Amino acid sequence: MESKKLCARISELECSLKKANDDKQSLYDEWIALSALLKTKTNELLQLQEDRLVLINKIRDLNEQHANLFNTEVDLQQERQQRKIREEIARACEDTSKDEKIHTSLLQTNFPTGDSVFGDVIPQEVVFRAEANDGEVYDILWLSTDIFASGGSDKRVRLWKIDQRVRPTKTNTLVGCNHAVTRLDFNLESRLLLGASNDHGVRLWNVDNQRLMTSFMGHMDKVSSARFLSCSQVVSGSHDRVIKLWDIRGQRCVRSVFPGSTILDIVGIRKGVATFTSGHFDRKLRFWDSRNQEPIHTMDMAGKITSLDLSSDDIHLLCSTRDDTLSIIDVRKYQTVHIYSAEQYRTSSDVSRCVLSPGMEYCAAGSSDGHVFVWNVQSTKLEKVLHKGGHEHAILSLSWNPSGHGLLSADKQKIVCFWK
Repeated sequence: MESKKLCARISELECSLKKANDDKQSLYDEWIALSALLKTKTNELLQLQEDRLVLINKIRDLNEQHANLFNTEVDLQQERQQRKIREEIARACEDTSKDEKIHTSLLQTNFPTGDSVFGDVIPQEVVFRAEANDGEVYDILWLSTDIFASGGSDKRVRLWKIDQRVRPTKTNTLVGCNHAVTRLDFNLESRLLLGASNDHGVRLWNVDNQRLMTSFMGHMDKVSSARFLSCSQVVSGSHDRVIKLWDIRGQRCVRSVFPGSTILDIVGIRKGVATFTSGHFDRKLRFWDSRNQEPIHTMDMAGKITSLDLSSDDIHLLCSTRDDTLSIIDVRKYQTVHIYSAEQYRTSSDVSRCVLSPGMEYCAAGSSDGHVFVWNVQSTKLEKVLHKGGHEHAILSLSWNPSGHGLLSADKQKIVCFWK
C-alpha cells in the first residue's frame, strides 16, 4: 500500500517535472524569438535614425536653396532700384532748378527734428493715410524713427521710409512666406527682422540687404506670434498649442513646450535670464523660463488674450483681452496694476494688437469701429480717441514711434495711418 502511494507520488512529480521542462523550453524559444525581434527592431531604429539625419540635411539644403532663390530675387529688385535711381539722378542733374524747389520743401516740412520735445506725446491728427499691403495688415512695426515694416495677408513684408514731407515710400519687399504674415519683431543689434506666418513657419530676414536668412519649420498649424529672446534665440507660439524655442545659429528647434491651449501672442523678456510670457485662448497668461517644461506662474484673465506688449524696462506688461479691456501687469509680482476700458472701445479680433508708448506714459489699442483709443497709463484716463480722416475698418495693429512722437495703425483693408 505504501509502495503504491510512493509510485503515484513519483509519477506525479515526473509529470510536474516534464511540464516544467516544457514550460522552460517554451520560454526559451520565446526568448530566442524576442531577442531576434529586438535585434531586428534595433537595426530598423538605427536605419531610421540614419534616414532621419539624411532627411534633416535634405530639409536644411532645401531651405538654403529656397532662401537663395528669394535672395536672388532680392538682388534683382535691388539692381532694378539702383538702375532707376541712377536714371533719376541723371535727369535731376539736367535740371538744377530743382535744387531751389527741394530747399523750399525742406524748409516747409513738419517732420520732427532734434529740437522736438522729448518724451511721449499724445497723437492729435492723422498725418498720412496709405495702402500698405493687399488685404489685412496683421502687424506693423517701427524699425527706427523713420523706417517701419508691415506684414499681412498678401504673404509679404514691406519696408517703408518716411521722407521729409512725412510721406511713406516703399523701399523694399521681403518675400519667402507662403501664407499670411501674422507677427513681426526686430532685433536692432543683429539687424534681423522676424516674421511669423500662417504657413506654419517663422522666417528671418536681414533688413540691410533684404536677404532671407533662414526659415524655421516645425509647427503643425498657423504660427500666431514669434519674438526674439536674444540675438541667437527665437520663441514662437502656434495654433497647434505648442511653443517652440529656436537656435538661430544652429537653425533648429532646441525645445518644445506644451501649454495645452492655442497661443495668440508671445513676448520675450529682453534682459536677464531667457524668460517669456504667452497669452492663450483659454484666458490664461503663462510665464515661462526657457529651461523648464512647465510655466513658473499662471494668471487667469477676463477673456481670450489677443496681444502682449512689454515695457522697455521689462517690468510692466500690457495685455489686451476679448472682454474689451486692457490690463497692465507687474511681471515681478504677477499682479494686475491697472485696467483700461472705454464705452465705445471694442476689441476688433483675436489678433488685435495693443501697444505701450516708449516712455510708458500712454497705452493704445485699435477698436472694431476703426477708432484708436489712447489711455494714460498711470491715471487710466482716456486721453484721446483718434478717428477723423483715419480708418473705416477694424484696426488690427499699432506701433508707437521709438521717439515717442507718432503712432502707426493698420486695419483689415490695406490701410496704414500715421497719427501725430
